[in-house]
This record gives sequence, structure tokens and C-alpha cells, in this order.
Amino acid sequence: MFRLLVSDRMTSERAGPAATLRLRCPADWLDTESAAVVTILLGVIQMVLSACFAYTIQNPPKLFILALILGVLIIAGGSFTMANERNPSKILVQCCAYSHVIGLLVALLAFCLYCYSISHLQEELPCLNLPEEYFYRDHCPQEYLKAYSWCVTLLLIIYDVGAAVMHCFLSVMAIRTLKMA
Repeated sequence: MFRLLVSDRMTSERAGPAATLRLRCPADWLDTESAAVVTILLGVIQMVLSACFAYTIQNPPKLFILALILGVLIIAGGSFTMANERNPSKILVQCCAYSHVIGLLVALLAFCLYCYSISHLQEELPCLNLPEEYFYRDHCPQEYLKAYSWCVTLLLIIYDVGAAVMHCFLSVMAIRTLKMA
């Protein structure tokens, strides 16, 4: 712990241009590296859920591709933030700002499409003429598919909101750092 405090003081005492290109946090309680790691983890979870989302009822077809692309953008934004914290440079701050702004826009688009998808799940799925061995506790398999689709879409909405908050916060920090540099 003491070593971390000393290294932070030594970093802040450097007057070089690289030390000024670090993302500036508006709050003292936030660590930028921790925010980058959380962002990367949100992207990984989004990508894993996109694989689950591929086997659900999707109102706009092939919506799982949006979840996959969003996961890649979230991971890229967190990776640029982490790289900038390790080796600050103007190019990394620009890449960080661009990736977070694009990720925020895609996250907002995905939020709208996920909400549309969850609100337009069919109310009553027709139960096909299936043999009795396909039924579980007198419920049609389509009812379970609808419940599974609803749960996965809700999880995507929750993680998308978290990613949008992180992208918003980190993009403001990166744009503020670019304006000061």
C-alpha cells in the first residue's frame, strides 16, 4: 500500500507531457484502472450472453450480432483506457475517446432494440401438436423458450445499461483530457 502511494506521488511529480495525458477523474474515489477492468468484464459478459441470445426468440432477427459487436466495442474501450493508464500518450487518449463515444452510441442503440425485443415477445405462442413426452409439467416447450428469451434479453439490458454508464463516464474523462492537452 505504501509503495502504491509513493509511486503515485512520484508519477504526479513528473512534469513530462506523458503524465498530463492520463485520464483525469472528477472524483477522488474512482480509480481509472478499476473502471477499465470493469468495462472489459462487462464486454466479456455481453459477448457470452450474445451466444446465449442466438438461441432465443428475437423480434428483429439476428439481434445477437449487435450484442456481439457491442461486447467487442466495450472490450476495446476498456483496453484503450487500460493501455492509456499504463503508457499515456495523445494517440491512446484519442483512441480511448473515440472508442468510448462509439461504444456509448451503440449501447444506446442496443438498449432501444433490446427494449423493443422484450416488449414484442409474442403473448401466446402456439403450442404445436407435439407428443406428450416433449411437455414438462403440462407446459408447452414454447413457453419455456419465451421465458428463456425474456431472461436473456433482460440480462442484456442490465449489462448494457452498466456499459453505457461506464462509456459515458470514461468518454467524458477522455474528452476532458484531450481538451486540457
